[in-house]
Amino acid sequence: MSDRISQLIDQVREKSILHRDQLVTERSKNETLQTEVNALKTSLSDSTSKIDALKVEVETLKKVQITSKEQNAVAVNETSVSDEQIDDLVKEIEYCIGQLKR
Repeated sequence: MSDRISQLIDQVREKSILHRDQLVTERSKNETLQTEVNALKTSLSDSTSKIDALKVEVETLKKVQITSKEQNAVAVNETSVSDEQIDDLVKEIEYCIGQLKR
């Protein structure tokens, strides 16, 4: 019976050593994965910050574009010549042509 108990103890010891080795291996894998997760979280945070900054820049550029369009519209309205002014210029040109023909 003593031999049987000795065998069982040896088997338990072997399984214990095997499980301990597996635990050490899994802990090492876990540390590696944790490091990778932390690096990915940092990368995600950086990317999110860049996206937010780009969104702000896009909004600013949209506002500048709208302001520019409004200013161009005002400038076109201010510099546009009315129909009456065009008619007066045509009459003046016709008069000058008439004077030159004489």
